Parts: sequence; C-alpha cells; structure tokens
Amino acid sequence: MGYSSSNVSKYRYTHPFVRERLEGFFRTVSILMSRLDSKNILSLGCGEGLDLRRIYDGSPNRADGYWGLDLNVDALRMSVTVLGDVPFRAICGDVANLPVKLQKFDLILCLELLEHLLNPRGVIEQISRQYIGYCIFSVPNEPLYRLTRMLLFRQNIRYFGNHPEHMNHWSAAAFQRLLAKYFRIDKVEKSFPWTVVLCKAGG
Repeated sequence: MGYSSSNVSKYRYTHPFVRERLEGFFRTVSILMSRLDSKNILSLGCGEGLDLRRIYDGSPNRADGYWGLDLNVDALRMSVTVLGDVPFRAICGDVANLPVKLQKFDLILCLELLEHLLNPRGVIEQISRQYIGYCIFSVPNEPLYRLTRMLLFRQNIRYFGNHPEHMNHWSAAAFQRLLAKYFRIDKVEKSFPWTVVLCKAGG
C-alpha cells in the first residue's frame, strides 16, 4: 500500500463541499500571492507537496524556485514525485529549529501548520527574528471549522468536531492579534473555514 496521511485524504476527498472549500482556499492564496513578485518560495511544513502543486498550477506568475521543509521523510519523498516538473527542492528539517537561511527567500508560506505544533508562537518568533520579507499564514477559523466537521460531516463529535491532530485553535480575530505582535499585517482573508493572512516581517 502506498503512503497516505490525513492530509492526503483531505485532497482526495470527493465531497463537493470539501472540493469547493479547497478550491476557494487556493484561490485566496493565489490572489494574495499575486500582490507580490516572489521568485524564491519556502513552504514550511510542506508535507506531501500537495499545496505547492495547487499553488504552482494556479499561479500565472510562477517563481524561479520552490522549497519545501518537513520532518516527515515519507511525505517529502511523495512531494518530490508530486512536484516532479516543478523547480522544487525538498528539505528535511524541523520548523522549531529551521535549518535554512530564511533571507534567501522572498516569500514564506506557513499553510495549515501552526494548529499542529506544540509551540506555534516559537515558530512565529523565529521567523520574525531571522527574516525580512513577506509571509502567508493560514489556520482553521474556530469555532467554524469544528462546527463544520461536527454538524456537516459528523466527525469527532465526542471532541466537539476538533481534528485529532490539531493542538491549537484560533478565531480570525485572535489569529490576527497573535501575528500583529510580530509582523505588519497587509491583508486578511476569510476563506471559509480558514483564516489567511499576508504579512511582512521586518517592518
């Protein structure tokens, strides 16, 4: 049996509601990226590269290089296959102790990552200290995300719809307040059920 994960399952889900939400999410990310002229893009917690695949395919202005960092070796192997025709480099590393010099990039993507981390604030602080440039962050918008899982899909009802891999939960307002402590926020979009934020590190 081939490699799989909850993230892979999400992208393979055939329910029209899920597919429409994912398409809306990546439209939102693409619109935010269109405000920039990014040539070298780093995706933190890139997993299997499925988000970069969507971003690459949907972007009219493609970057010169894409990098993806993740701790999961199996996921990174899949990312190399998924992004086989993309100028992509997979990096095995921990977002809590980034093994790359961030200044070589002009855009950092942190999509659907922070809710999974034991210390998300530490990662945010690390980026703000080491980097001057643009970032796009996204997290589930709570409690809308959990209500959708519980009421529409009848998932994790015992845990009020919480995804078993999510350790952190932010409303759109709470997430903006967190990021504003470290970055200049340029644009906030609510792509149901996610909050997507474009911000600038270093002023």
